[in-house]
Amino acid sequence: MAVFELDPLGHRLRYVRLLLTAPGATDPLLLVPREVRDSPEFAEHLADVPAEVVEVPSGRAAAVRAAVATAAAASAHLVVPDGDKNVAPLLAALARPGRPTVSLLLMRTVLPGGSERTTPGMAVKPPLAALLARLPGVRVRFLTDAFGVVTRRRGFPGIDPVRDPVEVPDGGSRPARDPDAPFRIGVLGVISARKNVPLLVAALERVPEVHLVLAGRCDPDVTAALAGSPLAEQGRLHVDDRLLSETEFDAAIAGVDAVAVLHDNDAPSGIVAEAAARGVPVLGPARGWASSMVTGTGIGEVAEVAGPDAAAGIAAAVRRLCATHARRVEATHEAQRRLGTEHFVRGLLGDVL
Repeated sequence: MAVFELDPLGHRLRYVRLLLTAPGATDPLLLVPREVRDSPEFAEHLADVPAEVVEVPSGRAAAVRAAVATAAAASAHLVVPDGDKNVAPLLAALARPGRPTVSLLLMRTVLPGGSERTTPGMAVKPPLAALLARLPGVRVRFLTDAFGVVTRRRGFPGIDPVRDPVEVPDGGSRPARDPDAPFRIGVLGVISARKNVPLLVAALERVPEVHLVLAGRCDPDVTAALAGSPLAEQGRLHVDDRLLSETEFDAAIAGVDAVAVLHDNDAPSGIVAEAAARGVPVLGPARGWASSMVTGTGIGEVAEVAGPDAAAGIAAAVRRLCATHARRVEATHEAQRRLGTEHFVRGLLGDVL
């Protein structure tokens, strides 16, 4: 098996690690450019994985050609767990004779909405993915939510899902909250504009008993939006702006009473399941995939993230979440039964290992 990755952001290298260490994986190859190998994310997630690292060029087309050639020469199955921008280069590279077998995962089957607008690449990805899936020896899957709520994606007919691999950590769920402590809502991971932090801040200005915790790398526009926030003046804003280790990420979730995932697009969120895995309820948007995850499992509350009344609606959802917290925690315990990594590994490697 040869796993190919060009981008170390977000959860991607966690997926790579899971594939490289899957039971039955022997002498795996890891195909990455130098900048990924030298990244802090690589040091965090992959430095101790017993895989032979093969450097590929930085340019996408050249890197894909090198990955295909390396896998073919090694008689290895090529796995592309971050396949969205690699569909067209793979079609070109696989047109040559002597190609390897391939598994490709579409991590983003997002529909336009909110801050996410249609790009040429998004527009041509569905038909190109359909062509790729028809090639002999090529398996194309799309990443669905960890609970398996969504099983089909518009524009990608015939492409099956694999569930986001989320495990319930050892040690059980978050301890019962101290009723005398302030209620803390967290925004975690890579904190970008699409997580609507300014809107959440405006909502929490109306709920004076609730604190906001930001833990993870903040985009500059998020940091700028926090400057001069009344929450900071009131001691209700807590920011840890840096890359978190796995242990620190777990501690960040355990340190809040709810996680906010107020995305304004139609993409899944691994943070929703990561929170549920630790017994922490979720505040989500009343639209799109994240809404389906929250409402389909009962693990939290949702609110509109657009329109003039959005801040007031989010504030009302926060109050409901505070009032129903114990019941929502129980729902997370039920939802944990759906979580695991087997569906992800079997979906990409079932015929290989």
